[in-house]
Amino acid sequence: MPFNKGGNRFWEVMIITEPSGNHQQITDYLIRIGIPVPFPMKHVYCYLFRMKEEIVLVDVGFPTEAAKRYWEDVLEELSIKPTDISKIILTHFHPDHTGLIGWMQERTGARVYMSDVEARMIKTVFGGNAKQAEATYELFGKHSVPEPLLTKVRENVLFLSNKVNPLPEIEIFQDTYLDSPEGRWSIKTYGGHAEGHLCFYQETQKIMLIGDVVLNKITPNISLWPNSDQNPLKSYFSTLSQLIEQDVSIAYPAHGTPIVNLAQRAKEIIEHHNERLAVILTILESNKVAYKITEQLFQHKKLTDHQWRFAIAETLAHLEYLVKEKRIQKISHGGMFRYEL
Repeated sequence: MPFNKGGNRFWEVMIITEPSGNHQQITDYLIRIGIPVPFPMKHVYCYLFRMKEEIVLVDVGFPTEAAKRYWEDVLEELSIKPTDISKIILTHFHPDHTGLIGWMQERTGARVYMSDVEARMIKTVFGGNAKQAEATYELFGKHSVPEPLLTKVRENVLFLSNKVNPLPEIEIFQDTYLDSPEGRWSIKTYGGHAEGHLCFYQETQKIMLIGDVVLNKITPNISLWPNSDQNPLKSYFSTLSQLIEQDVSIAYPAHGTPIVNLAQRAKEIIEHHNERLAVILTILESNKVAYKITEQLFQHKKLTDHQWRFAIAETLAHLEYLVKEKRIQKISHGGMFRYEL
């Protein structure tokens, strides 16, 4: 839901119709492929590297029949047999990027890679158990989230978890580069949106595949979840500071339009989060628990259960950042938490 004029990206499971896919040639060997997703962003952009000796796929999309059909159509149009794809690299564990991995790996026979942190997270969240759903239920309960919303949040996590199963074998991606026909792509992890999010940078052409780390017009969701980075906003500020210094002519995100001034966009997002922190400090004068703070932050919006989960988790990310910066206190009483100026 909107945190600024452009809004904040939340998965919205109420979208019934799905758009068709699209693709564009970025370079002679690199193709950007928009896979339809049943969410407001309409597409998740995956990338196909046609190397001299192999074809590498980055991300796969959310598991819907429309997405499968488009993958079949676009590969046929590009004269690529599924078995030509030898390697699949997943930027991070979120299901709009990984949900089709079982289906795609079965069709291609490709080896699947993630960063070590994201490989752990995908197994924790989508490993066929209720571990993350129960941990989220427990975390939110400690911050005064009421029933039945707590139960609905748990059900929502389980619903998405079941969308990604079964997981193929996932290997840890340890390389720091990909060699392309026109030069080397360096690969680095950036925290914030996901703890071990992989991004790809071509120094000669100054092209960056930035995934969900920075989006155009809207802000990526920065949330605090169990079993993950417990100060994601601090990690994200570090990421944005690094990107401001990166020499990039154009950045291709996983959602929306390309970013032609990455440094400026990063600065805008830093400003946005600082404004959000200032608003929370004002709210703390009257509301002390995370759920009530979230209610006030989003009082102008009617949130779905799914959106409530992200709204609460992002509020927690901002509150915990303020605690770690010693600008507010976190107080525990009877297993419940509140925050004080």
